[in-house]
Amino acid sequence: MSLAVILLALGCLVAATFLWQRNKTAGIDGAGRGWTRVAITVLVLAGVMLALASQTIFRG
Repeated sequence: MSLAVILLALGCLVAATFLWQRNKTAGIDGAGRGWTRVAITVLVLAGVMLALASQTIFRG
């Protein structure tokens, strides 16, 4: 179970990195515009939260 959560977190962070690299020329700050920025933020937050959740699974 915890391995699946870790892989899901890693997938979210890789997807956010891919979106950022793909769209960094679209915005001044390198994060893209509009929904791309929202998607990057959501993916990073989801990845971090899943990574933290996997730690509680390991301890529990």
